[in-house]
Amino acid sequence: MENIFFQNNCFTWYNLENPEEKAVADYLQKFSLSTYTMQDALEAGHLPKFEHQDDFDFFLVRFYGKEKRSYSNIVREFSHKIGIFLGENFLITIHQKEVPFWDQIISEIKNGPNKENLVPRKLLYKILLKTIHTFHTPSVKISEQIEIYEQSLFTTERELKLNLKRLYELKRESSTCTKLLLLTRDVLNEFKPYIKNVASFKDAHEYNTKVLHLHSQNTDDLQNLFTLTISVSDQRANEIMKVLTVFSAFFLPLTFITGFYGMNFDFIPGLHSATSFYILFAMMIAIAVTIFIWFKRKKFL
Repeated sequence: MENIFFQNNCFTWYNLENPEEKAVADYLQKFSLSTYTMQDALEAGHLPKFEHQDDFDFFLVRFYGKEKRSYSNIVREFSHKIGIFLGENFLITIHQKEVPFWDQIISEIKNGPNKENLVPRKLLYKILLKTIHTFHTPSVKISEQIEIYEQSLFTTERELKLNLKRLYELKRESSTCTKLLLLTRDVLNEFKPYIKNVASFKDAHEYNTKVLHLHSQNTDDLQNLFTLTISVSDQRANEIMKVLTVFSAFFLPLTFITGFYGMNFDFIPGLHSATSFYILFAMMIAIAVTIFIWFKRKKFL
């Protein structure tokens, strides 16, 4: 589906969503585009990149968009790509998924005071800023989730298992966003020698650095929280084993004595003596008290 999103005396913004082969061939011929860059623009899982050609610049950027289903390519699970061809009098955007910020950009440029003097590079910077901005909201949400898990770290064992699964999902998402923002930073650095408007470029570059820092911090925090959660789980298991060991230490000698006098022999010393019963009972209490005092001195209790 082809649309002309904006047009003035300087350039025309063409948008192709899920273009057919015929439309792709027409644009290749009309604007003298490269076949290889067009293939990159149509590849769903392609990573961000920049190429400078004689007649145009090609950008491939990705905006955040979380899918409900899982992909073998993790990049596609959390982002969607936009191919951008930037020429002197045209700007072409190609994408498969619906772009959530198109209406906002169109509204801004049509209601802007200098829409007739808008040049394609200015529009490019707007697209780059909006693309980077899509990663800001998930960084804030992940940060809030981290804070919740930090506050509820000492929970029951059942809740702890659920947290571990969720922590891994958040770590996977944050790590992917970090990698994509790093690649976007590389795209901006490669484009830097060809810029004309330094201020607009710096805004995009600085904003990318800011959002990248947020996701990097979240990734580090999640890794630390994941490790700490496992450590707490191991600590709880050790505490349970400690309690079981203490009980075993108390009852092992007592069980031996009761087992000894439970054997089916005709002759066992004190078996038919009432005094022996009280002596043996006192001995068992003395053993338990001795074990308790010894554990206290060793600080096992």
